[in-house]
Amino acid sequence: MGRKRASALPVTAHTPGAVGDIAVLLERTRFDLEKAKAKRIWENERRRQAGQRLKPDVNEQLSFAIYFAKHMGAQLVTALEPYFPGVRSGEVPSLAVRGPKRLDLSYSTPEAGLGLACSFKSVHFGEGRQGDAKFTHNLKRNDEELRVEATSHHLRQPYAVLAAVVFLPFESCEDDETSSFASWVEYLWALKGRINAEDAPDRFELVFIGLYDRAGNAFGFYEVGGEVGCPRSGRPKSLLSQDDFVRRLKVTYDRRNGKDFYFEGEDPNS
Repeated sequence: MGRKRASALPVTAHTPGAVGDIAVLLERTRFDLEKAKAKRIWENERRRQAGQRLKPDVNEQLSFAIYFAKHMGAQLVTALEPYFPGVRSGEVPSLAVRGPKRLDLSYSTPEAGLGLACSFKSVHFGEGRQGDAKFTHNLKRNDEELRVEATSHHLRQPYAVLAAVVFLPFESCEDDETSSFASWVEYLWALKGRINAEDAPDRFELVFIGLYDRAGNAFGFYEVGGEVGCPRSGRPKSLLSQDDFVRRLKVTYDRRNGKDFYFEGEDPNS
């Protein structure tokens, strides 16, 4: 009997390896942020006593995004390792058209070069309702940065499979008549869909939005241009689990590299 296709998970699903991981990830992110703030206070106290100029306060929004990306990269590496041995995370340098560029997650081999990469962007705090609304203030800048990353890597390594992932809290789905989440999906629509190695280099093979509950009770991936429609306001009907996300990367990578033959019962898409 063939393997059953993994179903997209409802956004409220409590899935081992997804919800539990996001709760731990958020806890570690907040711990790192508090540690950085405490260290800066200690440093400035020493500077004050020495009559030196004080350092600025820790940028909490930027630092949260950096620590979140670090822990998310490590989490996804664990999930990808069985399929991509040696995959790395943590802003790994990769050779692009204008020299080394850093990627949040990458898999490469000496023979083929860069094979798979993920680039993370995130908006964790909104500009309205004390951080619970208007998550689109970095939309244009992040889109431009993603296009530069895609172009610089695809021009040098056109067979590489690149995935862009934008992380947003669930509050972004319900903050306006046209939600921040919906605005992101619409804006990123033209960034997706690089099917062949000869296609435009400024597009990604896959584009996702990672949605999470700030309390760590739900987490999943929405594929831009995937099977689930984008509501103007409200949460999408279902999200991909972390395992589904990994499967989409693996299938896309295999197709790009001509590995699209499977024996009966072994096709990951069936």
